Amino acid sequence: MQMIALPHLSAVRFSGVDAGDFLHNQLSADVLALSTGESTFACYCEPKGRVLSLMLVCRIDDAFYVIMSSPLASPVADRLKIYVMRAKVVIELMTVTVAGGQVSGEQQASTDTAFIIPAPDSDRCFALVSGEDGAEINVPAQNAWKTWELQRGITWLSRKSSGEFLPQMLGFDQLGAVNFRKGCYPGQEIVARTHYLGKVKRHPRILTTSAVICPAPLEQLKILRGDESYKAVIVDCAHHDNGSSCLFAVTRMDPDLIADNIEYHGQIAPLV
Repeated sequence: MQMIALPHLSAVRFSGVDAGDFLHNQLSADVLALSTGESTFACYCEPKGRVLSLMLVCRIDDAFYVIMSSPLASPVADRLKIYVMRAKVVIELMTVTVAGGQVSGEQQASTDTAFIIPAPDSDRCFALVSGEDGAEINVPAQNAWKTWELQRGITWLSRKSSGEFLPQMLGFDQLGAVNFRKGCYPGQEIVARTHYLGKVKRHPRILTTSAVICPAPLEQLKILRGDESYKAVIVDCAHHDNGSSCLFAVTRMDPDLIADNIEYHGQIAPLV
């Protein structure tokens, strides 16, 4: 099966004898626990604990391959380079590769031109292939893949949403992107304090509607439940050719409450 091109994703390669230690000290996950071929989600946070980027980190031999949002890949790589100092690590944006996706049962082993990166706790995987090999450009399949990501709780963030939310507000701790037992990393004190004190008041909410609604990141809408309404801010969205939409929102609405509709720019759309 031809891999589906995922243009919203890019990759950065970290190599050198200190690459593992460097990433372990910068990210919220236990990178050093990875064996070759294993992967983990991780957050790169700023000092106040807000997530700058969600990453999928995979160790392949002595190097680490990191998938992240395409608009954020270059600025995040440049920011990380500032902290290399004397560490023996090389950070390179993989501009000649294409990020793709496929079902794990159909994957092939990593080769010189393709690196397979499994999505944790899933039957799917990501792949990095050379530009010459490419991946299939299939818009309906790309939309379906993006919808799967959001329903799985994966939002890679954008330039607008980067640095706006704590990991727990986005549910990234549920993705396994935060290890509360590891050592320090930027923002670790605030992320850990929030976790142990249980003071997260905003939560992620996946909203699926039959209407075509795809607000821009940080736009607001209302979640309706009977006569009650709750404000929500959009983080990401995807839509299908059949007219349905999947929205990733952050809201103060209790996660256990069932929502009926959403209101966006005066339009009421039922949730399915």
